[in-house]
Amino acid sequence: MVKYREILRLRSMGVSQYNTAHSCGCAQSTVQEVEKRARANGLSWPLPEEMDDAAIRTRLYPKAESRSSKHPIDHEKVDAELMRRGMTLTLCWNEYCEEAIASGGEPYQYSAFCQRQRKWAEENAFTMRVGCKCGEKIEVDWAGDRAEYYDPDTGLARKAWVFVACLPWSQYIFAEAFPNMGEESWVTAHVHAFSFFGGSTPILVPDNCKTSVTKNTLNELIINEQYRRMAEHYGCAVVPARPRRPRDKGSVEAAVGLVERQAMAPLRNRVFLSLDELNTALSAKIAAINARPFQKRDGSRKSEYLGQEKDSLIPLPAHPYRIVVHKSATVQFNYHVSFEGMFYSVPFTCLRKKADISATSTAVVIAVDGERVATHPRLHGAKGQYSTNPEHMPDAHRDFAEWNGDRFRRWAAEKGPSVAAVVDAMLRSRTVEQQAYRTCRALLDLGRRHGDGILEEACAKALEYSRNPSYKTVKTIASKLAAENTDESDVHAYLRGSDYYDSTDTTQKTENEDSKEE
Repeated sequence: MVKYREILRLRSMGVSQYNTAHSCGCAQSTVQEVEKRARANGLSWPLPEEMDDAAIRTRLYPKAESRSSKHPIDHEKVDAELMRRGMTLTLCWNEYCEEAIASGGEPYQYSAFCQRQRKWAEENAFTMRVGCKCGEKIEVDWAGDRAEYYDPDTGLARKAWVFVACLPWSQYIFAEAFPNMGEESWVTAHVHAFSFFGGSTPILVPDNCKTSVTKNTLNELIINEQYRRMAEHYGCAVVPARPRRPRDKGSVEAAVGLVERQAMAPLRNRVFLSLDELNTALSAKIAAINARPFQKRDGSRKSEYLGQEKDSLIPLPAHPYRIVVHKSATVQFNYHVSFEGMFYSVPFTCLRKKADISATSTAVVIAVDGERVATHPRLHGAKGQYSTNPEHMPDAHRDFAEWNGDRFRRWAAEKGPSVAAVVDAMLRSRTVEQQAYRTCRALLDLGRRHGDGILEEACAKALEYSRNPSYKTVKTIASKLAAENTDESDVHAYLRGSDYYDSTDTTQKTENEDSKEE
């Protein structure tokens, strides 16, 4: 800025224009211009002490009164409208023109309108929300810190990863703990977040984790297929942050820090006996954060969300997204297919064919040759369970005509009471008796391999351990008994035994005595 006060002081002391310009760091023509305008406006040295350079400039260069007949622009209104999703400067200018014509004024041209609005925004940047619009996007991420809970089944301590989602415009926060950061937890967390917000947004901004982005380079972006289907279901476009650019999702980064400090840290000394108990306590902390008033803005996260942003979200679909897992398997001889350790039946006419399995958290759909042939409820819990539709069973299947429950029980009774008890327990442990036939046949093979005596002894010992012993238990015991019998027997068992030689010696003695008598 030109040193107007110093120029007038030096010139009043008789300093030349050249030296004055050199001392004040300006051009000599500037010194002449200041002197000329000071005389024209009645300014002379000495000046009042409170008159600084800015005040002198106002006196030297008074602004001409605007005589424009243009209709004034309501900059605050335009700024508020631009925060809404879908609003543009062009649309705001059109509405401004309609308002100006209706009031009898003359509107600014589009370029002048934009120029004045941008200038106002620069001067009032401290009051603007820059970089996002109401209901435009949701930013998501995992918290760096981990919570802890105890598994109710095992009693062991488990780590929990906390998922955080944030609406940048209102800063409204959602958080939930999960047992891992896998694909199923990642997608489920988004489904719960959309339900919590009561809608979705056109843009979804995740990190570059493998559960969301397969590849993100300057030339190519590949979204994880499961994640892409979920986003498509909710009408979202996945726009991941650039690698090593955390500011691309600055709102959720700040939200993660807030959750870690004000939600997870206060809960660090509490003992949670299940993941649900942990999430209940976490939800209460997040609700308190959302209801807490802003420090530099009016209202709170919750009031801003309920007041404006909630109505700007995309409505949720009729049904929440369900994760679908695809797998191929061959139909086994018992007309079942295996999926994640469980067995699901198909029509017996599909034996040995390739089946395509599509599974959600609640259902399993099986297709053969492109046609759906079976639908089952999804089995959970211990592996090895069967879901069998009686309609899929053949009227007369060769294998099951030959092997049936009655025949297995008769065979077991011939081997011994312990074998009979084990076979009966195996047949009764299944919902459909045919599901135990494979295990009973394997037990039959143990008798052929080690002998009926060892099998009976192995079954007896297995019944001491459990009322319903498994095939694996009987097999292990039978193998140990067979090994012990082998160690105790003569390693040269293929030679004649001592009885043979005893009988041979007796015969030889008798023959010798007869020859002597003769």
